[in-house]
Amino acid sequence: MGIPKWISWLQGNDKTIIEMLEKQSANMVKTTTSLVEMISKGKEENINVEKVSLIKDLEHDGDNITHNLFTTLLQTFVTPLDREDISGLASAIDEVLDYTYEISDRFLLYKIKRPTTCMTDLSEILLSSTQEIHLVVKSLHKMKNPSELITHCNNIKKYEQQADTVYRRAIAELFETNNNPIEIIKLKEVYDNFESSLDKCQDVSDIIEDIALKYS
Repeated sequence: MGIPKWISWLQGNDKTIIEMLEKQSANMVKTTTSLVEMISKGKEENINVEKVSLIKDLEHDGDNITHNLFTTLLQTFVTPLDREDISGLASAIDEVLDYTYEISDRFLLYKIKRPTTCMTDLSEILLSSTQEIHLVVKSLHKMKNPSELITHCNNIKKYEQQADTVYRRAIAELFETNNNPIEIIKLKEVYDNFESSLDKCQDVSDIIEDIALKYS
């Protein structure tokens, strides 16, 4: 009886790259958690530069992790996953961070004093999606069966679908209740960044599904 394919995939390979992906996804959760806290507090007090700076620092940390991961990938002969899968995961997670920072920065740049209910909902969905991504990345090196990854992917898809519903409602309300075209442009850009960040979460899910199929 031969060694199961998923075991041979991990045996003898350095787990450094997977650990770096875990570190990257953990930092992403910290960033989206900070965004939720910023928006939640923004209902009671103005969003200020200190709150945005915290998210910017986390985004900068994420850039450093991603850079180190790609450097390690270039120096590694045998990798625990296909190189294109590793680079795809790292890039998608990094883009979630970028959009998360862009969301926070737009609040400050456009002097948005009070977040809408839809912004609160979208931030919470984004946090849930990134938490699921962190769980699935942690599962890469300790799972008993690659098919377990699919459950996490399905959860990420559900969050993305929920976000689509909220996004459509937000845009409809924006045009129905706001007569100021400049304000519409500002708020829509925030909503669009939320949508883009969740689309990148879906990209992570798609890559993980491909990995599950390759090693099942």
